Amino acid sequence: MSKNKFLYFLGFTILIVIMAFFSTIKDKDSNLFSERGKVFLENLTNEINSLHKISITGRDLNMTLIKENNKFVDPSGYPFKEGVWESFITSLSLLRIEEKKTNIPERLKELNLISIENFNEKDDINDPATKITFFKDNSKIYKSILLGKIDSSVGGISGGQFARLQNENQSYLLKGALRMPSGKSDWFQSLLFTTQKDDLVSVKLINEKTIFEVENKKNKLSLKNNPDLSIDNEKLSQIAEIVQSFYFYDVRKEENNNRNKPHLIFNFKDGLMIQISFVQLKNKSEEAWVKIKAMFSTKKMKEKSDEINKKVFGYEFLANINTSEVLKWKIKNLIKK
Repeated sequence: MSKNKFLYFLGFTILIVIMAFFSTIKDKDSNLFSERGKVFLENLTNEINSLHKISITGRDLNMTLIKENNKFVDPSGYPFKEGVWESFITSLSLLRIEEKKTNIPERLKELNLISIENFNEKDDINDPATKITFFKDNSKIYKSILLGKIDSSVGGISGGQFARLQNENQSYLLKGALRMPSGKSDWFQSLLFTTQKDDLVSVKLINEKTIFEVENKKNKLSLKNNPDLSIDNEKLSQIAEIVQSFYFYDVRKEENNNRNKPHLIFNFKDGLMIQISFVQLKNKSEEAWVKIKAMFSTKKMKEKSDEINKKVFGYEFLANINTSEVLKWKIKNLIKK
């Protein structure tokens, strides 16, 4: 073969290789963006009326929304904040595919796309996905999705978020992001009442056969009828702090008869009384479920009492650890060590 023919075939071969390379790149890019603009949860708005239940699980969230009178509510019946579930559904329906990402199972954890039931608790680098499962009226699963890391590089106000369908390894970068409260209590108006520290007159704790009373005189707390005991003032403050701003962390329908269970009775100026009664400890937790009741001894406090009872009647609330601890105290817990 002549030198010219050799150079010709060599150049032709190089050209074919280059064209094949760019063709591969083009096809690859085309595949990555082939679904760009497609709604991730197709037909969600059309199917919403046939959905009966939505479950949401993650590291710090485990809750259920059920359909009732054409809206979603908590199983307890306690009202959500206005607009919260509507914003949640709307943000889901607006999620659109920006591009395909990895479909390699081992890499999904890097995008926080592993559901909580399959997540390694020892993994302190990544987080589990937020898993959202939609159920039809017949309890059949409509769709189950996993939402992971936020990616602010995607254009738009909400940025982007990684996601996949639970039964598929293919992940996507979506345009838009889920809008919902991060903790269960944030779905509700979780502040039940507030009181002024100076208005507190006394607190009585009834725990089995133990009864002790803390009184407030000239803004100084002391243990009533026990002048010789060396009392820990910090512990007395813990008792008073319970009612200054009472938030709950979860709510459920009233289930238990708490007769003879520990309870605190707070007495305030002008005749308002608030009783907080222990129900039971939350599973594997120091937090306690409690019941709350407001009472009044003067007409002036009737409206305030009715306002609190309207929020709490028929429900049990998960209180913070401080409230839960105090309900278990006896006089010995107040003595300075």
